[in-house]
Amino acid sequence: MEETNLNKVKEVNLMQHSARMLRLVENGIFPITKDKDGVELTNNLDTNYSIPGTIQGEGKLIGTTCLFIRTSGCNLSCSWVGSDGNGSPCDTPYSSHFPENNRMTIEDIIHTIDHNIGNMKHIVISGGEPLVQARRLYDLLVELKMKHNPHITIETNGTFYIPEIGSVTNLISISPKLSSSTPWNSNLKNTGIVYNENIAKTHEKKRINYSSLQRWIHWRNSDPLTKDIQFKFVVSDPKEDIPEIKYILSQLEGWTPGDVCLMPEGVTAKDLMDKSPELIEICIKEGWRFTPRLHALIWGIKRSV
Repeated sequence: MEETNLNKVKEVNLMQHSARMLRLVENGIFPITKDKDGVELTNNLDTNYSIPGTIQGEGKLIGTTCLFIRTSGCNLSCSWVGSDGNGSPCDTPYSSHFPENNRMTIEDIIHTIDHNIGNMKHIVISGGEPLVQARRLYDLLVELKMKHNPHITIETNGTFYIPEIGSVTNLISISPKLSSSTPWNSNLKNTGIVYNENIAKTHEKKRINYSSLQRWIHWRNSDPLTKDIQFKFVVSDPKEDIPEIKYILSQLEGWTPGDVCLMPEGVTAKDLMDKSPELIEICIKEGWRFTPRLHALIWGIKRSV
């Protein structure tokens, strides 16, 4: 009888421990120089610095120093057609198409932040799609706020509205996925990703959630001094994508032109720079923001910058 009760206690403890874990990509807290115990790491940082930290490379807070936490797993499966005619999947396929499984406890994440945050005041939660782990993410954000009170940015595709997350977040960075992102067979050419019609149809069905987008706008407008949003659109072909962006925005109320950011699709500096002039001209006409991928221009496409 005692052994049975002991086994039940162990099972409950294991379940509680699991409930306190988030699924991250490998090296999902970056860039850092110390582990959760404060031990110096021996690997070289992708930034080539000897100190932890990087900058936000996109959107309203571009250039802001920060640490990133990248979750693993996504409810969408983005892939575009690149400038070379080949498929151009999500630039972090290890968090979406092929999600890695680095499970960390909330305590270990907090301790890692403790040893690396230094004078930085911003933490960016990215993915994948962070809100697929909303319950555990909320617990993490509450504890981060209590301990360090950082400015929190959540990078999301906008398909979920979760008010509890909003209560402990400062900037919701929403990247609504356009029809050009649906992983049809033509968008997967030479990517190594096997075409799956069901995945493509599911992506197409879920990629825009107007109710969620509108609720995030209301969330910001309820307290614009402490809350903010941005709509960050990846533009592959302006002739097709801009009319779609305007249609999406026409279905929403309460946003401002300064909330809209256009970003060129691409993974190389040449691709990004070649597409930028046309997007900048559009932004000038519409009063929108242009956002480069500054981290990609500085360091190239590396995992931990």
